[in-house]
Amino acid sequence: LLFKMNVPGFELWIPPKPDEVKEGVLTYEIVGTDAQFVQFPMSPGSKVNCVSGGMAYMSNNIKMAVKFGGFAKTFGRLAGGGSLMMVEYTNEGSDDGYIAMTPDYPGIIVPINMKETTNLCALRDSYLCSLVDASGQETEVGAGFNPANSILAACCSNFDFIVQTISKGEWAFLMAMGTVITKQLASDETILVDGDALLCFDTSVELDIQKVGGICAMCCAGEGFFHVKLTGPGKVWLQSMGIDKMRKLFPPQQHHVGSSGGDGNGDGENDDGDWGDGGGGDGE
Repeated sequence: LLFKMNVPGFELWIPPKPDEVKEGVLTYEIVGTDAQFVQFPMSPGSKVNCVSGGMAYMSNNIKMAVKFGGFAKTFGRLAGGGSLMMVEYTNEGSDDGYIAMTPDYPGIIVPINMKETTNLCALRDSYLCSLVDASGQETEVGAGFNPANSILAACCSNFDFIVQTISKGEWAFLMAMGTVITKQLASDETILVDGDALLCFDTSVELDIQKVGGICAMCCAGEGFFHVKLTGPGKVWLQSMGIDKMRKLFPPQQHHVGSSGGDGNGDGENDDGDWGDGGGGDGE
């Protein structure tokens, strides 16, 4: 569901109820506001593909199979941040069933109609799952280089140098964080964005970089040296708190074992982050 925003061309994305119906049942249902589920009703013979570990719950008549997909496809999927194996869930029973997927971090799920979009360039590790249509057509998930217009732009855009490519199929579901908005760019229309805010965009969109400003702006504005410059035509999906931006807020803490203190009875870390005596000091 999309709501028009005050600035022309932008739309606020809200977990939608699809208008596609199969055998009187909605194609999918997104449940929750944060850390969502996407639930699929599954008629006999229907299939859903998913990354490893994405399944949350399913009915007893759903059977799982692991697919390798050949070396080239597997390598591309891994390079794009996906899992080693693709997992396929099939309703092998005679009754209707169901299955639900969920992201592996506290995020939201963004459904994209691949029959309308066709080809996407997405943030690494953003693909969650996809539907297999009645003809057996599957969504293909691979990897590609950052589609920037130059090596400098690819290295300095703050968007992944290796990106995830998503194409074909029926419905694909991506993982995002925060608030998601979309922008439909007209031909030659340009928008400047932070690389951490990008989720995905149509492959028809051109990616380049533009200097933030003068030396003072580059050093003191907190936006780095370059903005990402996107030029239409095509659609862009933006997220307010991408996983890479979240990781920067919580950098891994490194602990160092000191060369002194303790006698082997159990060293512990003190409040200053140093490893000190855990209670086994020298006595008289």
